[in-house]
Amino acid sequence: KYRKLNLGKMAATKNRKKKRISKHVLKSKEAEQQSSDLGQSSDSPAVQTMTKTARQPKQSEKIKDPKEAETYLSAWKYREQGGEWKFNKNTQSWLFRHMYHAEKISKDAFTLLMEYMDGLKGSTRKRVIEDAQRRAVRYKEFEKMQEANKNVKTPNDNKANSASMKEMESETTSTIEKGGEDDQTRWKRLGNHDKRKEYKRARKVLELFQKESG
Repeated sequence: KYRKLNLGKMAATKNRKKKRISKHVLKSKEAEQQSSDLGQSSDSPAVQTMTKTARQPKQSEKIKDPKEAETYLSAWKYREQGGEWKFNKNTQSWLFRHMYHAEKISKDAFTLLMEYMDGLKGSTRKRVIEDAQRRAVRYKEFEKMQEANKNVKTPNDNKANSASMKEMESETTSTIEKGGEDDQTRWKRLGNHDKRKEYKRARKVLELFQKESG
């Protein structure tokens, strides 16, 4: 009797396993059927890519708060007076990329940044100088085009100057900012006053490093 009971339990366990396997097989077949209805097999790269993409959550781009960058500069300035400051490469890179954006780097923050860059060395110093030179040259070329357009009298000359301006803008690419197209888009939408503000900042940066060299 004891042996019969054990055999009965074993048989019941096997039946439960079969039922579980059956459910798994059914679900698999249903998935394959849905894939075939879409004209693709479940093993096709397209289906696997779609499945993988659906599982991965979309990462939102992190945007730095300009106040955070300004706080970083303030902490640096007062670091020797008991303030807490720690070098942050990402924050420094953000400052160098946006130092000409008046809407992100205020006048006071730019003044602090000029002090921060004093004594800058190595490849970072070289990139900052090259970027400032590029922006200064870009504005001077823009200024020349503006002056030339004032003396233009014929529609054909207007078109020629406009084409030259577009060619000049397409040739200028940022050495610091990732995505030169973004920089060009911003430059094109800036008004004359804001373009000149960028030029003035570029001149200040160049003057800073010229003093160091002298």
